[in-house]
Amino acid sequence: MSELAVQSEEKPYPDNAPEVSVRTTSTLLLYFERRYGASRLADIFRRHSFSLSLDYLRTATNFISLPFLEKLADVLVAESGDSQFMRKAGLSMAGPEALGFAYYMIRAFGSLEICFRKTVELSSSYNRVGSFDIEKLERERLVLAYRSTVPERSRHICELRMGQFASFPTIWGLPPADVSESQCQVQGADCCRYHLTWMDPLPVWGRYIGLVTGALSGVGASMLGMGHPAFTVTSMSLAGVSLGSWIDLRREMRRKDEALNEQAEGMMGSLEELQQRYDEMFRINVALEDRVAARTRELTEANVRLEVALAKQKELDRLKSEFFDNVSHELRTPLTLILLTLDSLIQRGPEEFAPPVRQHLETMNRSASRLLRLINNLLDLTKLEAGKTKLRHEPLEIQGFLSSLLVPFEVLADKKGVDLELEGSVTTPVQVDVARIESVFQNLISNALKFTTQGKVTVRLHEDDTWVHVEVIDTGVGIASQDLSVIFDRFAQADSSGTRRFGGTGIGLALVKETLELHAGGIEVSSELSKGSNFHVRLRKGAPYVRDELPQERPAEQVVRTARRLTEVAELQDGPLAITAVEALPSPPADAEAGPDAPRVLVVEDEPEIRAFLRNVLKPYYRLLEATNGEEGLKTAQKERPDLIVSDVMMPVMSGIQMLAALRSSPETVDVPIIMLTARQEVEAKVEGLSMGANDYLGKPFSPREMLARIEAQLRLRDAAVRAAENERLAATGLLTSGFAHEVRNPLNGLMNALLPLRESLTSGTPDTAMAVAMLDLIEECGQRIRGLAEGLLSFVRIGSKAVAVDLGASLDASVQALAWRLPSGLKVEREYQLSEPVWGDPGSLNQVWVNLLDNAVRAIGPDGIVKVSTSRDGEDAVVSIIDNGVGIKPDHMDRLFQPFFSTRDAGEGTGLGLALCQRIVLRQGGRIRIFSEYGKGTRVEVRLPLDANPDRILPPLSDGRPVQPHWRT
Repeated sequence: MSELAVQSEEKPYPDNAPEVSVRTTSTLLLYFERRYGASRLADIFRRHSFSLSLDYLRTATNFISLPFLEKLADVLVAESGDSQFMRKAGLSMAGPEALGFAYYMIRAFGSLEICFRKTVELSSSYNRVGSFDIEKLERERLVLAYRSTVPERSRHICELRMGQFASFPTIWGLPPADVSESQCQVQGADCCRYHLTWMDPLPVWGRYIGLVTGALSGVGASMLGMGHPAFTVTSMSLAGVSLGSWIDLRREMRRKDEALNEQAEGMMGSLEELQQRYDEMFRINVALEDRVAARTRELTEANVRLEVALAKQKELDRLKSEFFDNVSHELRTPLTLILLTLDSLIQRGPEEFAPPVRQHLETMNRSASRLLRLINNLLDLTKLEAGKTKLRHEPLEIQGFLSSLLVPFEVLADKKGVDLELEGSVTTPVQVDVARIESVFQNLISNALKFTTQGKVTVRLHEDDTWVHVEVIDTGVGIASQDLSVIFDRFAQADSSGTRRFGGTGIGLALVKETLELHAGGIEVSSELSKGSNFHVRLRKGAPYVRDELPQERPAEQVVRTARRLTEVAELQDGPLAITAVEALPSPPADAEAGPDAPRVLVVEDEPEIRAFLRNVLKPYYRLLEATNGEEGLKTAQKERPDLIVSDVMMPVMSGIQMLAALRSSPETVDVPIIMLTARQEVEAKVEGLSMGANDYLGKPFSPREMLARIEAQLRLRDAAVRAAENERLAATGLLTSGFAHEVRNPLNGLMNALLPLRESLTSGTPDTAMAVAMLDLIEECGQRIRGLAEGLLSFVRIGSKAVAVDLGASLDASVQALAWRLPSGLKVEREYQLSEPVWGDPGSLNQVWVNLLDNAVRAIGPDGIVKVSTSRDGEDAVVSIIDNGVGIKPDHMDRLFQPFFSTRDAGEGTGLGLALCQRIVLRQGGRIRIFSEYGKGTRVEVRLPLDANPDRILPPLSDGRPVQPHWRT
């Protein structure tokens, strides 16, 4: 069986099916070769793996299938990149290359009508799947219909047919026919209908008439004897042909002139039309420009109005923020007095008040706390609306968190006879602001218990790949369907009638929704009246959507937050609930005052009532100093140097923050512990105060017991710092004493060794005067060396209160000498002193700084390192640099180097107070200390001291608080 037969069996349309003659494809191939080259055509056939070869397609007697022709057309159009490729290829058909000898026969004896008719009549010989019908043929016009029995996929073959029919006039050198298609089978019509118009060629009868006329004239001339018959006939015939050709050419030129004139007239008409359109477009453009200019003016005016409105809105936002700050302060101040007074009364023994009075006091306390919580919720909503809320993200395991959260609610649930259950296991921790998420679930659980009188409240916990889900389900009164859409709106109430059973402001659920959205989470609710509600909370797992790094919450703040949670749970009950946030201090007598040895506390508060209340709370335990504003408090602190300062934030003349900055910039008060009081509860306010150097923060209203506990904690920290600093100083003194003992041993041995020869020379029968004098000289020299060492040690450890001139080179040499006995033999100490001027300060304290820094450098470099000690001048500062090529400091340790009790050494090898003490000493001298290090390459410590000569300057005492100047601040 042949290959073609196999293909015909396998495919319903074999590529060599007898449907279309290859004479149709010859036009395509010839045009592609002439335009793009034969090599590219051969490469296309290799790449596309056609089943029929080029040789097969060039054999005029072969046939191909219509699908093959369509495939070939698609490939050639794609390879050429010319969307008009098929029309152009069809126009090239009427040429000698495609038609051969027939081209010349048609040109000499044919006409366009004959070409069209014969093409249609012979179409069955080259196209066996379709037929042509001439519907109309008249002078220079043809309507042609084509019907195919096989549906065509695309219009490529239509374009080829139109190009071929349009090419016939080009045989006579005329322009191609104008072909248009009124309908197409590819687009769903019953046939393809083409309309052709063309210009007929002029008849060339002039040359033939001239030939006949010339020949007859030549015969007549020869008969008249005018010449030889052959000559006269030939010459006259040629003359007649030339004359006839000239006449034909003249007629052709006239026709072309007429055609050109018609074209020119058409072009002039087109130009006039274009001119009219241009004029119209110009008018439209002018009108459009006017409209654009007017619109631009309107937009500019609108932008100006918007900018003014935006400026007004910003000003309104600023005024609103200031208003809420002021309202917060003004409302919290009387609330502070109320709550502090009630708290102090409630903490008294039961014998002070009768039970009814105590019950009234507890009711007043709960009502004031409820009012405070309402104010806090309003301010929280305002901050959320203004976009000022920042989160303190930390990982939270929800199951354990909810377990502890439900403990105070269980008391209320037991009292109401409602079961409170937690379902679910441990889930993946989520990154949230714990305090805000706690308020979310506290609100939802308290609402569930408030609206549930029987049945149970279930807190259900589960997770999926993206979310941690918490559902709070109750069997309470439920929510009406019309209220579900507004339940999370601000100030909305599910029951807003005048007879509603349950109170509330409509803030809680709005705050819940906005808090969860701030965490990139969400909440949904489903409910049915008389059957209960289900609040479904989603918290996203993984890293927080926006992370604001804020200081971690202090344990005291956690205690206070827990106490407030218990208080709010108690407010849901009818009776009191015992709550103890901080253990009460022993109640002193009513008029008791602190003794002369009690710590001194400065109270800075502008409100007389608050100041009087603080005085009553603090005077039994501390000696008090008072100031009414920040400026007065600053002067009092610098003059009296109290042990601790309690200051309000918002005050006239100078605010608490401004006073804090001034205190921290003064050497006399840089280390005094400061506790700030504020009615502003925003995290930003606390961060600002803590970053400026505040030791603690208390929000109004506060518990008196909490204030006393925090003051006591700060004073104990101060005492611990004093003892640790003294231990550090004793350790440095011990180090110096060891060096002194090592240095004094040699002259002492020399002195003792000289005593025996001296005794023998004096007690012998023949005294040796020369020997005695020599031994006395040796004893005197050793004594001088011992006295020098002793005086050096005394000056080294002596601390004075008055500044004296200190030679930095000598001070550094003494410190190096004191540590010489500890230096390994391979260690080198290079000294480069470029500063000869003295500094004014305390030599003993400075020597302790040098010893600590040199000891750190020696420990860092090991037995074979280099320590470089240098002095220089930079402006009005003396600069001391101690550089080592040791192991360096890790980058994550750099921010903590000056923190007390932080050490990079192994456990048990240091107290962590050396650098903190060095910083306090340098600050006391009016200088600065900085550390630069690259891990693995070494460390440079730079100490800057002022060069101003002031011998009368009194140095402040080496205070015992915490230094606040980090090493990177200059």
